[in-house]
Amino acid sequence: MKWYLRVSAVVLSCIATVTMAYADDAYVFTVKGIIKGLPGDGRAANEILVKHQPIPDYRDDTGTITGMMAMTMPFYVGEGVSLKDFKAGDPIEMKVEQHLKPTFSEFVTSIKRVE
Repeated sequence: MKWYLRVSAVVLSCIATVTMAYADDAYVFTVKGIIKGLPGDGRAANEILVKHQPIPDYRDDTGTITGMMAMTMPFYVGEGVSLKDFKAGDPIEMKVEQHLKPTFSEFVTSIKRVE
């Protein structure tokens, strides 16, 4: 095999590896807060309203750490996450998973009551 074909193969392999790694980028944030609304309270079936504390390691849709100030906002709940034992006013800690590709998305992967 000619040297330039080998170099081309290596370069293409490296590009594919970097592209695949970026496509699979996911970040997980621990979010603490208080439930303000649950599905059925005028919310979508997979959405909760949470008054959360600041999230210092939050990333924007480019993957840059921007942080997020404390606020009240909706969170989408992932498949398999049950909200049946929760009510408005419950203090919680949840894991929120964020994906940058193929499109920016965020969803709750676990939730528990805290004291």
